[in-house]
Amino acid sequence: MAYWTVRFILLVASKFVYRIKVTGVENIPKNGAFILCSNHIHSYDPAMIAISVKKRRLTFMAKKELFQTPIKARFFRAVGAFPVDRNAADLTSYRNAMAMLKAEHGLVVFSQGTRMKTLNVNTAKGGVALFGVKSKAPILPVGISGTYKAFSYLYINFGKPITLEEYHGKRLKTEQTEEIMSKIMLEVEKLVQ
Repeated sequence: MAYWTVRFILLVASKFVYRIKVTGVENIPKNGAFILCSNHIHSYDPAMIAISVKKRRLTFMAKKELFQTPIKARFFRAVGAFPVDRNAADLTSYRNAMAMLKAEHGLVVFSQGTRMKTLNVNTAKGGVALFGVKSKAPILPVGISGTYKAFSYLYINFGKPITLEEYHGKRLKTEQTEEIMSKIMLEVEKLVQ
């Protein structure tokens, strides 16, 4: 309930501040689990993705620092986020991500792990590849571009799903993880205007 309420408020507010152009929403699955893998240029990116996806509830991996006070933690959990430690192998966040995908949610992951003004395809972490292989969920690359200045244009572009059938049931080696992430991030790069 909180997710849809906050999304509606953000949607209305954003119409007064930005000119948002969204493409590729037809690529978002109507049902079943999926993973959105996006570049990350601003702290508002999660909100912009949420308002761009109309009929599917999303969950977000968010840096653990956002959950340090009880009020903030309660809010972020209510709107579908769960914490991840970006500096360590975080088994709890892995289990949370897999539970969300098992429940057939859409999972949003900013695979570079932090905000970067310029997309560098070589900085992506391997979590998206692991989640995609283990859950068998399709991965949709997402490209976000714009300045986030008032009344400027923002572009949210959803790419075609990437499936990883050839890796299902296999234990990923480092080279395979890097190969998958390179493929995904090259698609993200194409979607960044």
